[in-house]
Amino acid sequence: MLMRNYEIYHITLDDDKIGVKPEVLVGMYSAIIAKSRQLAPPDIKTELAIAQDGRTKTMFHIQVSSRMAPHLIMAIQQQADSQQGIGLKSYFYKLQEQIMAQLLAGEKDVIS
Repeated sequence: MLMRNYEIYHITLDDDKIGVKPEVLVGMYSAIIAKSRQLAPPDIKTELAIAQDGRTKTMFHIQVSSRMAPHLIMAIQQQADSQQGIGLKSYFYKLQEQIMAQLLAGEKDVIS
């Protein structure tokens, strides 16, 4: 699915501390995926995958290419800006920070 010519980053974030139901987070991540793909050029729209962990429903795994990452970061920013509660805003800011840190570090390891 993802292009092999570009760096692929894997981010895992455990969301159990924010007290939001997993179904709500699934909806938010779906909106982030849709917005990311809307912002991205057609040739890289498939270079993003976000999956809910099968066993730990509050854990999500993000796989994104270096080309798609800026669009993902922008979509996360928009999601954070749309939140009323400080907990969810902080959650999305933390997610954004983790993605940017991994991009800047140039690593392909999992951040937890």
